[in-house]
Amino acid sequence: MGENRLFWPQEMMDEWIVDEKASIEDDLLTIIDEKVSYKLSQAVHFVSDVGDGEDQHKLIGKVKELSTLMEMGCEHYMDSVLIEDSAYQVVQGFTGVPIVETSQQSKQKGSDSKKQSLSKSEDSDDRELLANFLLDNL
Repeated sequence: MGENRLFWPQEMMDEWIVDEKASIEDDLLTIIDEKVSYKLSQAVHFVSDVGDGEDQHKLIGKVKELSTLMEMGCEHYMDSVLIEDSAYQVVQGFTGVPIVETSQQSKQKGSDSKKQSLSKSEDSDDRELLANFLLDNL
């Protein structure tokens, strides 16, 4: 299962930067008020099929990163994507994957290790119970 991603249109990102609501450094978006950061990738949101209207590739409403478009053999320019004989209108923007801070990561790792140790202790308890049962009844 893939990571949870968000999509932001380029226009929205431009407004955030001008209004100083967000900052971008390299491929890192930080939303200032929320103090949350996201790893960015360029992407497009498929809006409509401007060719025959049939959406043969089932892309309308989906978001695809540019790297995925290249793998699919698409041609992308501005607000258009061509794939085989289909033409799509798209909205340019970015996808973002939340970056978990180290304090949150350590909390998550701590809870994961607790779950694992509980699982291991439950397994050993089950084994011990089974061993005792077999010893008593054999």
